[in-house]
Amino acid sequence: MAPTATVVNDLLNTLEEDDLNAAIRYIQFLSVSRKQEKVNQSKEALQEIQRMFADGDKGWNSEAEMIEDMAEFRRSRLNQ
Repeated sequence: MAPTATVVNDLLNTLEEDDLNAAIRYIQFLSVSRKQEKVNQSKEALQEIQRMFADGDKGWNSEAEMIEDMAEFRRSRLNQ
């Protein structure tokens, strides 16, 4: 069970000044670390998407081949 803000406040209120400052710095550190982790995950996802689009091998040798492949796919779906 995650502690609520009230529980955390109660705990923080029992700390002496030096310990309170250390706790606040640690909470700030956690917050910054989590934000940076999310930024890194977003960057990795974007890079992966960019790699997929940058990949020169799209599976077809020409636009005409791609159009024919797509047409065959549509025909096969209509015949089901």
